[in-house]
Amino acid sequence: MKAVIMAGGEGKRLRPVSCGCPKPMVRLLGRPLMEHIIALLRESGLRQICVTLCSQPEAVRGYFGSGEKFGVEICYREETVPLGTAGGVKNCAGFIGGDDVLVISGDAACAIDLGRLIEAHREHRPCVTIALAERSDPLRYGLVLTEASGRVTGFIEKPDWSRVVTDMVNTGIYILSPEAVAAIPGGVEYDFGRDLFPELLRRGSILRGEPAAGYWCDIGTPEEYLKCSIDALRGALPVTAPFPQLAPGAYCASPLPESTKLIAPCAVAEDVLVAPGAVIGPDACIDPGSRIGPFARIERSVVGGGEVGARAELDGAIVCRGAAVPGGAKLSRGEIAAPEGAERAPERPPLSARTSPEGVRLCEIPCRSRAQLMRRLSEAMMEAGADFSDGLTIARGGAHVRVAPEAGRSALVVESFGEPELDRRLAEGFQKLSRRLEGE
Repeated sequence: MKAVIMAGGEGKRLRPVSCGCPKPMVRLLGRPLMEHIIALLRESGLRQICVTLCSQPEAVRGYFGSGEKFGVEICYREETVPLGTAGGVKNCAGFIGGDDVLVISGDAACAIDLGRLIEAHREHRPCVTIALAERSDPLRYGLVLTEASGRVTGFIEKPDWSRVVTDMVNTGIYILSPEAVAAIPGGVEYDFGRDLFPELLRRGSILRGEPAAGYWCDIGTPEEYLKCSIDALRGALPVTAPFPQLAPGAYCASPLPESTKLIAPCAVAEDVLVAPGAVIGPDACIDPGSRIGPFARIERSVVGGGEVGARAELDGAIVCRGAAVPGGAKLSRGEIAAPEGAERAPERPPLSARTSPEGVRLCEIPCRSRAQLMRRLSEAMMEAGADFSDGLTIARGGAHVRVAPEAGRSALVVESFGEPELDRRLAEGFQKLSRRLEGE
């Protein structure tokens, strides 16, 4: 089987971390995200790769070349205008030929079992197999609604809490059959979640969701980027640090003064200048091109090619390439040092569940994970004819109730729209079912 890596993204939500480079070239443990993806593909037996390019294509092509030094064969398809996720893959049709193809994003932190995904696709032979991941806070993702058997019944793109009916999200990792590739129109902007998959469902094609075995995270924000970097240092994200190990969990590829203190887990890449007395770690990653001043202390942070001044202290911060932290400064959790004038990610307005004006709130059902409980309720109520176009809604006789997660706490809200007494009885049934599902 061949593979297509989607590497055309700009990484707007990741700014200022992604400023100056396309998102697949953002570094994780000193190496571009896409390099880790290529290693995963190679280890899974997928060595023929086509890479879709759009934003700053020369940065990707110049680093990876033919793929020979990474143990794979790479060709490229460049888009002069954005074609969308599915449109970009259609642009690789000549490379794909008439076989199944694995499609994966080049800008995610991923260490899932691709072999298991391929086996499941070959066993069930759907039109598309979609790798799914559980997320307790799924608002930034595309939700995938499935039957208990795994058959996909619907998609909900980046909902607010009032429309969350499952905790299973689309990872952007697919196996496409020739039928699916043929259904993508050529030369136009076309997306998988927004366009292709809903169209295939309308045609009656079978799409299957397969829970991904292993680590996956869409590095969409600086906060998630920092978390993934720490996960990689701690081994939760099993990628190999490409540097010599000086002590258990402490990796370093640059010469250090004797007075430097490394506290595992930590990683110092090549081409890093560290002054005497610096303390690096725990949970610190120093990328190529970084400069660390004397007696600076860096923990739970990433220095991505910037400069940290003498006696500066970082705890939970990110220093971007080209940025400088003044001597003696203190950066704490969530702070980002960026070059002057660097563009920041656009802020997304807060999302909240809404109670319909005509609805009456019957009860709340506290729970451990509201999105996970919604998925279990959705699976249980699918055969009962529930509607999922606006939360989970079910009508029986004169009863008409809607169940959706609460926005501010882990609980479900049951609303009444029908005959009050019947609605109360139906709500009681949801409460009992929810308690049973929570106990499983």
